[in-house]
Amino acid sequence: MFTYKQIRAWHKWPGILFLFPAFLISITAILLALDGFLHMDRVKINLPFTTDTYSEIEIKSMVVAADRQYIGSKNGLFIIEGIRVSFVPELAGNDVRSLLLVNDTLYISSKQGLWRLAGSTIVRLIDQDVFHVSQLNNQLLVSAGKKGIIQLDRNGKEVKSNPLAGDIISKLDGSKQKQPQTLHKLVIDLHTGEAIVGKTLVPYWIAFSGIQMLLLTLTGCWFAFRKKTGAKKL
Repeated sequence: MFTYKQIRAWHKWPGILFLFPAFLISITAILLALDGFLHMDRVKINLPFTTDTYSEIEIKSMVVAADRQYIGSKNGLFIIEGIRVSFVPELAGNDVRSLLLVNDTLYISSKQGLWRLAGSTIVRLIDQDVFHVSQLNNQLLVSAGKKGIIQLDRNGKEVKSNPLAGDIISKLDGSKQKQPQTLHKLVIDLHTGEAIVGKTLVPYWIAFSGIQMLLLTLTGCWFAFRKKTGAKKL
């Protein structure tokens, strides 16, 4: 039979080895839960100990003009003119989801906002998550995910007088469909906490779990490495 000391050692040393990954998991869980406030994907960093990395091009959208092609990818916007390929540096790291070409002006919807490219001048019109942009007469309709549909003029100013966007949202609210349940969705909902606290409280649940793991990691580290006090046995 195993002794109490052996079982305690088996419990202690794997816990010590797991301290560093547990610390990273807890910190990153808290940061990811607060990403809606932090917008970490917009923060560019240059780490001195890393080498240059090149990701695979994941094409998400494309429009074709008379003399060029615009390619929207998960890592920005590419422009192909004959055999020449250029990259828009202002959109480096942007998740470009859809493109709209109006005459010589390109509208770019991305996770980091809605952009307008005219010639070599690029301007951000909306600083929020955008999934799609389409044209309505001389205006733009922007799909903004959970924030609904936003109607804009060509300069990015919101148009509130036209009820079209509100009418679309009201019709969609009246025809909601129940989402089918699958084992995959159940596992994801249990993992994120949505099945326990609901979709609204998921970020707080993740942050709470991260804080709890962080406390367990720090206190476990203290117990593992603290100096034992007390009288020495003679």
